[in-house]
Amino acid sequence: MVAVQRGTSDSQRVIVITGHLDSRAGDVMNATIDAPGANDDASGVAAVIEAARVLSRHRFRATLVYAALSGEEQGLYGGRILAAYARAQGWQVQANLNNDIVGNSRGGNGVHDNATVRVFSEGTRTTETQQQANRRRYNGGEVDSPSRNIARLMAALAERHLDNLRVKMVYRTDRYGRGGDQVAFLEAGFPAVRITEANEDYTRQHQDVRVENGIRYGDTIDGVDFDYLAQVTRLNVVAMAAMARAPAPPSGVTIEGAVSPHTTLRWKAVPGAAAYRVWWRDTTAAQWTHSRDVPATPGEAQAAMLRNITIDDWFFGVSAVSADGHESPVVFPGDAGAF
Repeated sequence: MVAVQRGTSDSQRVIVITGHLDSRAGDVMNATIDAPGANDDASGVAAVIEAARVLSRHRFRATLVYAALSGEEQGLYGGRILAAYARAQGWQVQANLNNDIVGNSRGGNGVHDNATVRVFSEGTRTTETQQQANRRRYNGGEVDSPSRNIARLMAALAERHLDNLRVKMVYRTDRYGRGGDQVAFLEAGFPAVRITEANEDYTRQHQDVRVENGIRYGDTIDGVDFDYLAQVTRLNVVAMAAMARAPAPPSGVTIEGAVSPHTTLRWKAVPGAAAYRVWWRDTTAAQWTHSRDVPATPGEAQAAMLRNITIDDWFFGVSAVSADGHESPVVFPGDAGAF
């Protein structure tokens, strides 16, 4: 089930929110047993529907796509169908926000946490070539894929706009040995992240509904914390609106500064950008820490020199900013960070 909200001025740039409709019990091939799937993944589908209800009342530069996918438990079929359709339609998918297991605030470990949500993001790009990998290993970029810079943006937006919700960035494509529909988008070359609750309860995932040794198993609705789910949905809405109102991320970002005390970044002009923001951070820092605003100049070629900031000691990036202050995700130079 897919709904498309066309952008006003940049309609080929697309932000996709997904959750999956299908659910399962212990045996993924059992099509007759009760498999309510309240948290995995009716919670994610509820987030998609609520995001559509809220955001459809507004207009945005970019196109928003709301998708409730089927066949995730059987092999990411819905995600692969939608990603293939996006490529066939020539969509420039800036981000896929995949919501999968986002409604439970009490983990099987006994921890109750209604103030944290995990955002998983790949490090190196799934579609990276060997030549690109060689450059990345030498110059950096293994923690600056476009997916990871979307996660950074979401963490910053949560800190700025939401009460009682913190994004815990996890530097992995997904949980260990597991997957979700965002993987299908990554395989198609699109940036994507997985949004998941902080503490999972495995007695409620992929389990036959039953009581055993005094423990209730099964993914039933009493395991959903609706206030927490609403908070996670707010994060999605804020992130989608911020990216859709901002200009596109810059393209053609390059960097130079070898044997020089100064660092220069160059990029192509972005339609709708009134200015750009050049960012840098320590190579071991999780989040961007320093920035400098640069006015847009006439012509396609844009550039900024950071005097007395050496290229060797920092990671750099650039974002596009609209006249009303909306900022794109940061783009790391070269193939490793390109959207």
